[in-house]
Amino acid sequence: MVYAFPHVTSMLRLNLLPKTNGRFFSSALYLTGDKAREQFAVLVPYLDFKHKLGDFERLKRNVRLRRYQQQLDCDNLIRQWEMYREVEKRKKEIEQCRIELQKRIQQTSCKEEQKQLKSRAILARDDLKMLKEQSYKVADAFIANSFLSIPNDLHQRTPEDECKCIYEKPVPARIDRAATNVDRLQEQLEQFGQTCLYMTGDAAWMDLRLPMHCCETFRQNNCILFCNPDFVRSFLVEAAMVSKESLFLVREDDELEDKVNLLHLCGGGSLLSFLGYFTKLSVFPSALPLRLVASGKRYHFQQTQSNEVHVFGACKTSQEAEQMFDDMVQIYKRFYDQLPIGYRLVQVAAPNLRPIESMRVDVEVFDARNERYVKVAELGYYTDFLSKRIAFIYHEGKVQHFPHVIAGTAMSSVELIKLFLGNGVTLADLPMINTFAEQK
Repeated sequence: MVYAFPHVTSMLRLNLLPKTNGRFFSSALYLTGDKAREQFAVLVPYLDFKHKLGDFERLKRNVRLRRYQQQLDCDNLIRQWEMYREVEKRKKEIEQCRIELQKRIQQTSCKEEQKQLKSRAILARDDLKMLKEQSYKVADAFIANSFLSIPNDLHQRTPEDECKCIYEKPVPARIDRAATNVDRLQEQLEQFGQTCLYMTGDAAWMDLRLPMHCCETFRQNNCILFCNPDFVRSFLVEAAMVSKESLFLVREDDELEDKVNLLHLCGGGSLLSFLGYFTKLSVFPSALPLRLVASGKRYHFQQTQSNEVHVFGACKTSQEAEQMFDDMVQIYKRFYDQLPIGYRLVQVAAPNLRPIESMRVDVEVFDARNERYVKVAELGYYTDFLSKRIAFIYHEGKVQHFPHVIAGTAMSSVELIKLFLGNGVTLADLPMINTFAEQK
């Protein structure tokens, strides 16, 4: 019997975000006062000016090592920061002047003096109103277009230039590199365009069982099984510093022409799908640490969807988060050590990190047919950078804190199955997921 599991995008009205569409120049993550009158501000991120802009040399080094100069001009950022502070200072001065004038109006009994003071108060009010209108453009240019583009701080374990292999499992001796099975790959994976793929035979069963077994591996190591939505709003896409152009856009019937907080298809096996749950969430300190795992689809524009397993962790401190990161890497090893493949764990260098990541470890499987390593999984450490952007908090007394987050893709079925079939690995070589062998 042959089982066919189609990997096709759902029949939704999906579109790629056009680069020239002017409405997407407005941020959905940060809305200034003038836009907030027409658009609903779902989230107000925590703007940590003191940490991010308190040491410009550290910021410039971070941008230089990441090779992020094209996305962020540090010198221009500094000029915008100074202008923003000057405008905010002037607004406070005028506001304070208005308060003092109101007090003097209430205290004096002289009609003539009251009249003069009221005239000055009206001028101060008009000046403040005009300055606020001007400040919206300054804030939008500085915060929405520059400050929120500042990448996360680099972790001390992140290599500066070259990726570093931290663990390697050799290719099993049973795999003959010269006898790889290209026919099985072509027979069981039928590709129809960039977004449509049908799996049959062993491939279909691997696609079904591998994510289940991966989730079970994490569940046995104290992770809680989660179920996430397939859709996400624009403000969370911006919070995770993901390009909207990499996601499908879902056209809504009641969508306004100037709406900025749009709906995107991401899939339940992604970091974005986790964020909707934790945004603006305040948890009890006793609830931390959190260790979660979710299985679901992952949708990419102009790529085949995949069944993926995503993990998410949150801790109080950086020390706890680093320990959880290392523990998660060990769980990754337990899962991949069971598979009849050669693979390695790679500490990713600064230029290859995403802006939101502080450090990352990739899982790369050896493709004997093509004599190269292929990335199939990853685990990233985000510090409290992501929590501040989505207002994910916990309190100790009256003090507000932001959890440190780790997250990553533990398994992506399509890439892994392609490697299995191309290198002669069948369902019979995977006894941990081959339930039919036990029935025989």
